[in-house]
Amino acid sequence: MAAVCLVSAAWALIQGWNSYRRMQSIVRYRKDRDRYIDNFQLLSHWLEAKNNGGSAAEYFLNSGYKNIAVYGMGELANRLCEELADSDVQIRYGIDREVCGVISRMNRIYSPEEQLEQVDAIVVTPFYAMNEISSLLSVKVKCPVISLEEVIWSL
Repeated sequence: MAAVCLVSAAWALIQGWNSYRRMQSIVRYRKDRDRYIDNFQLLSHWLEAKNNGGSAAEYFLNSGYKNIAVYGMGELANRLCEELADSDVQIRYGIDREVCGVISRMNRIYSPEEQLEQVDAIVVTPFYAMNEISSLLSVKVKCPVISLEEVIWSL
């Protein structure tokens, strides 16, 4: 009888664990899905603004930011580098937590823990983590930390 109870309890624990893992997987999937939707909407607006003559360079120059750094070395950062390549706005360096594994269009990439050179502004490309990244950087730099989302939606 005790063995049956023990097996039943073990079975219930296994089922509960499996249910918990499925739920965690669903939550992770939803976060990723929401990020992709947000990125799609941002890129769609960015393209629309470009088609109407807007540019990220114009935003930076109007704000007085000629020398910037970019936090996050993903695809949004690459698009920003491409857009600013022939402009008066210079990307001085990139910042990323995964410095070793980054493939980027920038020559210099720092870890957020390193000493960061002075720039006019730092643009955060993983805008879904803006609050966390801004808190991390605001104690290290004296310049504004702005999100790419703010830049693009203002065009």
